[in-house]
Amino acid sequence: MRFIFYAAFVLFTLLCISIAVSNSEIINFNLKPLTLNIAIPAYMLVFLGIMVGLLGGWIVSIYSGIHHARRHRLANKKISELEKQLNSLNSSTIELSNSSNRGKSSSE
Repeated sequence: MRFIFYAAFVLFTLLCISIAVSNSEIINFNLKPLTLNIAIPAYMLVFLGIMVGLLGGWIVSIYSGIHHARRHRLANKKISELEKQLNSLNSSTIELSNSSNRGKSSSE
């Protein structure tokens, strides 16, 4: 498994180097409503897009993890409450059965 990870890492690195070498010309990146005008290599725009996508996916997965953890915590709380109710019902049933046996003798 480790070999597959290293092979994928090497292939990804070679792909990034290939993109950087083939797209090294300088471009002007600007956003029209804002007065932002940046001269960057074309490959940086590609890599920034990838990083923004990774950051967005990371934020979504964290939100999803928090949501599932909260549901898991509430389910565990409900389970413990139901177990307490079951134990109290079992103990009251045992007490009732013991009290009904008290009036009888063992010879009957």
